[in-house]
Amino acid sequence: MNNILDKEILIRRLASIKYLYNIGVQQSKQVETVAGFSILAFHDCAEMFLLLVAENKGDKADDNFMRYWEKYPDLTHKESMRALKDRRVSLKHKGQFPSKADIELSRITMADFLNENTKKQFEMDFNDISMSNLIYYENVKKYIDMAEKSHKEGKLYECLLNCKIAFIELLSTYEYSKRYSHNIIKIGERIGTDYKKIVGSRNYNKWFEEVTKTTNELRDILRITALGIDYKKYSFFNFVTPYVETFYRDNGIEYDYLPKEYYEKTYVLRNIDCRFCIDFVIDSALKLQEFDYDINDVLV
Repeated sequence: MNNILDKEILIRRLASIKYLYNIGVQQSKQVETVAGFSILAFHDCAEMFLLLVAENKGDKADDNFMRYWEKYPDLTHKESMRALKDRRVSLKHKGQFPSKADIELSRITMADFLNENTKKQFEMDFNDISMSNLIYYENVKKYIDMAEKSHKEGKLYECLLNCKIAFIELLSTYEYSKRYSHNIIKIGERIGTDYKKIVGSRNYNKWFEEVTKTTNELRDILRITALGIDYKKYSFFNFVTPYVETFYRDNGIEYDYLPKEYYEKTYVLRNIDCRFCIDFVIDSALKLQEFDYDINDVLV
């Protein structure tokens, strides 16, 4: 097969399509009213895929969704996609929400359509397309790629560990370019334990310790939410990933972490958590990429 588009461009475009598909999947699993809007995401996903097929053949986009199957007879799932289009029209133009069964069917159909036609049109496996290709931060992408590789090999602890390091790299990379005498997105200073030297009473000592812990926890919450990251998802991500301690050296950041055998004494390793953590880091990276800047660009 002769592809007109460069392979790297194809992979990035397919990664964007996969990202939109995953949004649809996430919506489809929520309460029925919200789940209905997954139909719009799935249809947009199909349109983006068909447009990519046309561009890769040197053709222009077609304003008729179903005409793509006339142009390219090797495309599959024509009638299933027609049904998806009809559900979109009913929802968007008639206000008729799809049933739960229709939502489930659309999700399955979309997965089959993408898997079969990615192989036929681009000679690639859709499951192998990583959304990490959308990440601009080099170190974050590196660790997420390592996490996905570990996940495929069944090394679940290593997957979760690399996800945690990828997220730490994401925050440090994003914040580093915004430091000017101090970090302009830093929320105050982390409170230390100096109070122990000046507080004599054991009761006072305990009170100051509780205030310190609470203040630092609130500071961490503000830091995450200020960056536009979903804190509820972050709290679960932080809970299921191993504890990692960072050390800043002259040659960069070094990491120390909880050994696997200690982790398994408390937590059950699950594939579903690995997939969640990978998607969470990628989604967080894409959110930060929406508006990124280097403060040195505006300084004399």
